[in-house]
Amino acid sequence: MLKNILLLAIIFSWLFVIQEIPYETVYDALVEFASDRRTLALNAVLLGGGLILVSYLFSCCGLYKVAKALSVLVETASLFLLFAFGCGHAFFYLVLEGNLYAATGYLPPFLLFLLLLSAIKAQRIVDFNHPLRQPLIPAVLFMIWPVVFVIFYSLFGR
Repeated sequence: MLKNILLLAIIFSWLFVIQEIPYETVYDALVEFASDRRTLALNAVLLGGGLILVSYLFSCCGLYKVAKALSVLVETASLFLLFAFGCGHAFFYLVLEGNLYAATGYLPPFLLFLLLLSAIKAQRIVDFNHPLRQPLIPAVLFMIWPVVFVIFYSLFGR
């Protein structure tokens, strides 16, 4: 969690302090990226299914460490992106009063959660003792806390 916060602080400071990119530009780029929903959803489903298939093939060939490393990489990346998207949602609501979840149709957090589930399934293929709840609880919290924050801030913050 601390490494996610540190990495996100570095990215935010690089974007907004060092590069001096306007907030509106980053917000519009995120919304434009997620606006092509069919392509984004298709890529996420193909990546998740491909990860499960590759993990199964690697485990059949005896390459357990490669399959485990690949699934851990996708799990870590999807958890970080869920955290970053949630923090970006709260940040852009505070700065621009723009609802990033509503502008993107709530699809990117769902797709990242889908990738996380496929990474967990890929790890279960390699290691049947891999815990299911340990990565899922932070992921659900990363998806829910920005929405709750925006609701409470819009009701009591102004």
